[in-house]
Amino acid sequence: MDNSQTSSEQPQSESPEGSPPNYDNNKPYHSKRPHKKSRTGCRNCKARKVKCDEARPVCRSCRLRKADCVYPTPAASTAPSSNSSITNSPQRPPEPLSAPQNAPSPDVVSISSGDEPMEEVGPLTVSPVFRHGQMDVTDMKLLWFYTSSTCTSFSVDQGPANPINDVLRNRMVQVAFENPFLMDSLFGLASLHMQSLELSHDPARALTYRARSFEGYRLAVEKAQPETFPALLANSLLLTALSSQNFRDEDGKKLYLVDWMIVWRGIGLVIDLMGVEKLIDSGLYCLFNRPSVDVEQATNHIPACLVSMLNSIEPSDPDFLNVETYYETLQFLGSLYQNLHDGFGPIMMLRIITWFTFVPRNFVQLARELRPRALIILAYYAAFLKFPSDVWWIKNVGNRSLRDLCEHIGPEWQQYLLVPHMARLVEGELELGRVLFEDPNWSPQKPNSLRLDPTASVTLVDEKGRRVEWIPAEKKLVLMDSRGQVITKGEAIEKWRTDMNSTFTFDP
Repeated sequence: MDNSQTSSEQPQSESPEGSPPNYDNNKPYHSKRPHKKSRTGCRNCKARKVKCDEARPVCRSCRLRKADCVYPTPAASTAPSSNSSITNSPQRPPEPLSAPQNAPSPDVVSISSGDEPMEEVGPLTVSPVFRHGQMDVTDMKLLWFYTSSTCTSFSVDQGPANPINDVLRNRMVQVAFENPFLMDSLFGLASLHMQSLELSHDPARALTYRARSFEGYRLAVEKAQPETFPALLANSLLLTALSSQNFRDEDGKKLYLVDWMIVWRGIGLVIDLMGVEKLIDSGLYCLFNRPSVDVEQATNHIPACLVSMLNSIEPSDPDFLNVETYYETLQFLGSLYQNLHDGFGPIMMLRIITWFTFVPRNFVQLARELRPRALIILAYYAAFLKFPSDVWWIKNVGNRSLRDLCEHIGPEWQQYLLVPHMARLVEGELELGRVLFEDPNWSPQKPNSLRLDPTASVTLVDEKGRRVEWIPAEKKLVLMDSRGQVITKGEAIEKWRTDMNSTFTFDP
């Protein structure tokens, strides 16, 4: 961007074109009070020309006004100062992306250093610092397909002003030009998308992209260099889609849902590696917003047969020490049942797709050990994965996983698999919902016309599903609400006995 085109602070009178400006020398000069202009505030505050406290994900002003708080996408510190075209100059190593502490971050969409209303400026594709190593015509075609189509595959909001799509189209590509393994992921993802649309593509080349992406990502994780953190973060998300092709390959690995769960859990590991502050500073944090979860309310929606399955665990059972882990996982499964009553909207689809990011880490290990109870819980979740079938990279994930799980789990456990077996036989949202609730007359609630935009519930949340906010001045996350605490098994039993007059009990 050309940052040299700043607006003059001296008043100018109109003059004929081509002539120098005509200043009134008799008019007294008044210097403006020095002040620090905000370059990292949200778009609403910039448009209103008020000071933004830059709280994430919603600043104080927008929270009070109940307005959508959207932050401009920050450009990398290695971006050129002028909007010059890319040259074929020799490649140079990328510089660290994080700006010095207390230094303002440049705005990708800003055309000057002033505080102009950001809404008037459309999204601009950022020119990368240098070209990818061996980029040819096919690579350029894939990059074009990614920026024009594939990048919209990860957002539930398809409105005209979608900050997530802007980040995926601009910031993601910028980081990819500085990290070849991420660029390979973009190429591989675009190839898979074209394949799903039955467009002309090279399967062997697509496989090469994926192999190079996985290997480059693995090496980058081992080195854990701070300058690659944004690329690691972005790649951890893209790998969930890249690795989903296994569900659509006839000779793909069986029970791949367990491996896919590990890929999803990798997102949290990368965030733990880089820290929340670097996540916010990366300009990619909005990609990792999720709907909040009220696990206390969700407890009431856990299927009764799964509660019975836990109730059957005896002290001599190998799973006895894992009851709390199973129970916490069922609370998050109950949240899917709870929110399905509101219908099949985009936020519900996001809840389903991101469910693995909430499951306890101990549950992942139990699933890797192929414990029957863990696989039964996964079978119920696999039924939910049939809902977002319109998302191309989720296609066949549910059906394939249901088949693998139902065929693998032994006959002594089939009494707990009636719902997953029935889910294999039906298609369509309403029919699938009736199977999950075991109610042939079930239908979702009619939407309330007074209900606020459901996307407002998509924000930063912690591992328990509680809303959190990043406070830049204190450099820490602050819990926004106290609800959603994961209650213990004993507390839930007492609640069920009191509120629901339940007849079952848990044996300690």
